[in-house]
Amino acid sequence: MKATNRHSNGQFPVKVAEELYETYDFVNSFAVAHPTTDYDLKAQQATAFKNISKSWLIIIWTDQDISVKFNSTTNPAIVIPADQSPFEFRNIIQASNMYITNASGSTANIKVMLV
Repeated sequence: MKATNRHSNGQFPVKVAEELYETYDFVNSFAVAHPTTDYDLKAQQATAFKNISKSWLIIIWTDQDISVKFNSTTNPAIVIPADQSPFEFRNIIQASNMYITNASGSTANIKVMLV
């Protein structure tokens, strides 16, 4: 038998197919005032979750420290420091909504891309 396409360690390579998507949502430049708790992105921004029902990739740009919760206000918050913007969630969660809390002391200017 001829062993073809094996790595030097004897294992077969894992094939990874890149998947491209034609549909996305982009929420451009909205402000979340301080103090705001659980700003409902889907309810407040008409372009959020309009073309897609669930997002596997979320990119967030912010100029202030914020925290976000996905799908429910009872889920734990994830802190997004402004100095780590843009912040990316990829293949971690299928989000159908996002809730934003701003306790930074200033208005947060935010952009969100959903794929």
